[in-house]
Amino acid sequence: MPPRDSDKVRREVEELLDKLDNFVPEDRLVSKMRSRRKAAAGPNALERAWTSLRRSLTRFTLGHALLAGIVLLIAATVFRQSLGAAATPLMVVGIVLAAGAFLLSIIGGDSRRTLAGGHQEKRWRGQVIDYSEPSPTSRLREWLRGRRRR
Repeated sequence: MPPRDSDKVRREVEELLDKLDNFVPEDRLVSKMRSRRKAAAGPNALERAWTSLRRSLTRFTLGHALLAGIVLLIAATVFRQSLGAAATPLMVVGIVLAAGAFLLSIIGGDSRRTLAGGHQEKRWRGQVIDYSEPSPTSRLREWLRGRRRR
């Protein structure tokens, strides 16, 4: 019996050595990161610019929009004489921006909401911090789902 076991072991060792000879190493980490960055950035300058604009809009919160509207409104009223005909449209844009941001913040109830529709997550040591409780509509939805399962 020992000769058969040694043949089996020898065959397994030879298979492992063959696999090692045919082994193709993976790409280096740096080249992987470059290719991922290229894929995420897009193939041309226009795609990269659009991605950058979209990323900056996700950081623009409703509070920023409210502040920008108020600043536009104040600037248009203070510099009305020097702006001339452009003062009125700037005042209208400031009012619409401030009022829109204020209404959206009241309706949504979340000051961290961004104009692009996302949320700025609070993080600490890489973990998302969320102290909010579920909304009444989500509680009702969960309650109804639980009733249907029974």
